[in-house]
Amino acid sequence: MKIPLLPFFFIAACTIFAEPPRTIPEELVDAFTMHGKVPVKEWYLNDTYSSEHAKFYSKETIDANIQRIQKRKEGYYGVTDTWLYEALKTFPIQGKEVAIIGSALPWYESIVIAFGGHPTTIEYNALITDDPRLTVMTVDEYNQNPKKFDVILSISSIEHDGLGRYGDPINPNGDLEFMSMAKNKLLKETGHMILAVPIGQDVLYWNAHRVYGRLRFPLLVKEWNIVRNFGLRPNAFSGRFGDYTHQPIFYLSPKW
Repeated sequence: MKIPLLPFFFIAACTIFAEPPRTIPEELVDAFTMHGKVPVKEWYLNDTYSSEHAKFYSKETIDANIQRIQKRKEGYYGVTDTWLYEALKTFPIQGKEVAIIGSALPWYESIVIAFGGHPTTIEYNALITDDPRLTVMTVDEYNQNPKKFDVILSISSIEHDGLGRYGDPINPNGDLEFMSMAKNKLLKETGHMILAVPIGQDVLYWNAHRVYGRLRFPLLVKEWNIVRNFGLRPNAFSGRFGDYTHQPIFYLSPKW
């Protein structure tokens, strides 16, 4: 599972709850459903945890992951990882600074290292590592010392933004605002973004995640050019309703 990075340049416009609300706040239903066009299905999760209990990303774990990655083994997201390997072979990240958005396990950090990149994980909650190849920082730490990256990598993370599942502020447009912020604040002008989100018919599983279809996906990437996709099924946006497992890789460049 991936924990989303908060759309941290937009928190002032959001509503923060002590724990994720079990239903969409009444005043936000219209915005969350795109004026009733996106159906809502129930799937409630509370994956908040105290920032006092920092996760530890050990060098031992990362080294073990790298051994699997060198054999092109897949992780939690299955074939999405195979498509990511193909993308990184086509568009190398050797020597590049890579921001990893959303992290619950150091799997994608390990992939970046295995392909010669320099990963920085930016998380809402604190992380600790003993691996000098990995930089970790909280959102607050990033805001205090911002920098721009050559590549942004986000695998199955942005679809959670604004739903409160991980303690993030409730924001109907948290995902869209993050994509705009990523382009304008996190990425170098010559940089790229590697993105995976669930693709299918539009649906909001409250509060688990969104699935992006013909309505919302164009909004998600409106400030980006799709350079290439890896694994996108034909007619994916009109596929089986409720399928949230199809997460192809999109290689994006910013529109300026």
